[in-house]
Amino acid sequence: MTGPDPYVLAGTAGSLFALHFAATRRPQRAVLILPPFAEELNKSRRMLSLAARALQSAGIEVLLIDLFGTGDSGGDFGDATLAVWRDDLRRGAAWLAARGVARLDVLAVRGGALLLEDLAPPPGVDHGRVVLWQPVTSGRLLIAQFLRLRVAEGMSSSDRAGSPDARALLQSASRVEVAGYTVSNDLVHRLEGITDPLTSAGAWEAWDWLEVSGPGVDKPGVAAQRTIAAMRARGMRVRESIVEGEPFWATPEIAVVPALIDATVGCLTRSQT
Repeated sequence: MTGPDPYVLAGTAGSLFALHFAATRRPQRAVLILPPFAEELNKSRRMLSLAARALQSAGIEVLLIDLFGTGDSGGDFGDATLAVWRDDLRRGAAWLAARGVARLDVLAVRGGALLLEDLAPPPGVDHGRVVLWQPVTSGRLLIAQFLRLRVAEGMSSSDRAGSPDARALLQSASRVEVAGYTVSNDLVHRLEGITDPLTSAGAWEAWDWLEVSGPGVDKPGVAAQRTIAAMRARGMRVRESIVEGEPFWATPEIAVVPALIDATVGCLTRSQT
């Protein structure tokens, strides 16, 4: 097993750093990772790397891009826009297509599910499966959780802000710093406008909804079940699974959930049904 190989791709707003986990034989299919939002990405990098290597061992290529303003890519987080991030992912898909990939699969992690709406394989590349890791399907919920981190920062009472006060600050200052991330009012507004990213997504072959939970849980929560039911009502083929483990995207220390990696490989290597 080789790699990952680092690449710098050209983006509309700046350079994009990417890690490519190449297959040992001529690529037939590849997974494009849609990363989680802000600090959840840092917490998830170990899991993403392990999952990419496991898929690589199964003969599937993987591309993980640091979107503009994140990780080792160009720009600042405060300059990021939803349109730029979506274009970054399209460029990643085109880069894979140029390598001869015939089928594109997607792994969308947490808030990465919000970026699915306008994503499609380039011409000549087949729609594959979409694997969802604990997806956040409401932009308003994602932003509410993110802005509440200001409370956890332990600011003085004069500067402390929960979600409503942070929103007011965004309106007056256009940007606000949350847990070390400067986020713009435009990005917040655009993300909050995403209300139905999965049922309005493209014609992917099938969907695997994977959630991590504690012992004794055998199905997703009520909100997730509603979304899954809506997807099925539109004729989308969805299979949900629960694996036992820690919420690695939010744990104080870096956590790993091997069962989630195994389930992901299984989803993407199972026979098409």
